[in-house]
Amino acid sequence: MSVRLESLPRSSMIAAAKAAKKIASTEGTRAGSPIKGHKRRGMPLRARDTIKEAGTLVTCRIQGVNVAGWVWRTSGTSAHRIRRRKRGPKARLTVQHPGSAGTGAWRRVQARAAEVVPQIFTDDVHRVVR
Repeated sequence: MSVRLESLPRSSMIAAAKAAKKIASTEGTRAGSPIKGHKRRGMPLRARDTIKEAGTLVTCRIQGVNVAGWVWRTSGTSAHRIRRRKRGPKARLTVQHPGSAGTGAWRRVQARAAEVVPQIFTDDVHRVVR
């Protein structure tokens, strides 16, 4: 039983990271790509994990990938000037872009992961103790 308890932090962290990445993937698909259209392919919004061990302490970091896409879909963008997309003598003109509203995509990932991840650890501890 002691061997199973020693491996519990790492194995539970791997399961928690997989669950968080799956949540991020579904929320990223739901939020949609911040740039698409006009002959551009959409930007996939996923997550990456980094698990580090330092003695008995195991830490996990989940980061949204592509970071810029997650920021755009979470916080939005303010109004700004962009170049016209048309050709011809007026191609160098700029126009005012109104910006975009954020949808809180990464905050939804955090909220869902806060519910799921503790349950994973609880289930793993119960499974080892029984």
